[in-house]
Amino acid sequence: MSRALPLFTAALLTAGLVALASAGAVDRAPDVIDGTGWVDYSQRPNFQVGSWVKYRTKGSSLLGHQDDYTVTILIAGEEVWWGEPCFWIETWTEKEGRSLPTATLMSYSAFGDTMASRHVMWFIRKNIDGMNAKGAPDVVLYSRDPSEFKLRKANWDEENAKTAPRFDTLGTATVTVPAGEFETTKIQRFRGLMETAERGDSTVYYWRSYYEYYYRTPRIPITRMAKLEVDDRQEGRTWRVGQSDKSPLNMLERSQGSTVLVEQGTGGLTPKLVPEGSRKAITSRKLVEQAYSMPMEPPVRTVPRGSN
Repeated sequence: MSRALPLFTAALLTAGLVALASAGAVDRAPDVIDGTGWVDYSQRPNFQVGSWVKYRTKGSSLLGHQDDYTVTILIAGEEVWWGEPCFWIETWTEKEGRSLPTATLMSYSAFGDTMASRHVMWFIRKNIDGMNAKGAPDVVLYSRDPSEFKLRKANWDEENAKTAPRFDTLGTATVTVPAGEFETTKIQRFRGLMETAERGDSTVYYWRSYYEYYYRTPRIPITRMAKLEVDDRQEGRTWRVGQSDKSPLNMLERSQGSTVLVEQGTGGLTPKLVPEGSRKAITSRKLVEQAYSMPMEPPVRTVPRGSN
């Protein structure tokens, strides 16, 4: 199962800095993208079974890498698994003439956990990437390690001290995308990586800055995202050991691109992988709301696909 950011960023190819950059470099988007990482878990869920959004991502880099693909994210059903209310999210990736689906059963408890956006795997209960030899969905179960909750506090402390991204609200912005015009809140998310190492008789310095600009609005279900812009810069310099070098950083690679909302709707799409018995809503909405600390937000109502 593939996990990906909503935008391609090119891998660093400069030979002298590959060893330093390997931890931070991101290759092109995989063929199959799982939309669970696109869901906005920071607020109450604002979708229902049948809600869907479709995005197009385009990106390019200084070294010539390019990407162009679309992703459709569908709330394909709900079910109670091991006594826990969950929702099925099915993702279709269309890239280079191919359409590849994947489906994941997510626990509704993700919406009550501040770590959900950084640890989506904690809330996965099942996954389907295709069909088995009998033509039935090939379901993979995910078990929860007993030590998971103890590890959460350790992860929280470490990430907030070292690797947690920085968020800044940059005001409001009117955004026009293929799906329409939206009044949005613009949010900047920044992550940085700096490393220095000795390589033979040289000192190698590497700096990576990764900026994401989210344009969010409650008018869009599931993701609340109208547009995402990315600017991924990788810079560095090398000097002889024992000498200082205050020269400007050299630009090694820079990837830029955007993800925009193409369509959104409720109904009109048929799941490709989720079993038919799970393509329905959980009857007890109270049970769903009890899974997290925030009451259910009214779902976004949109025109069904194909309607006038």
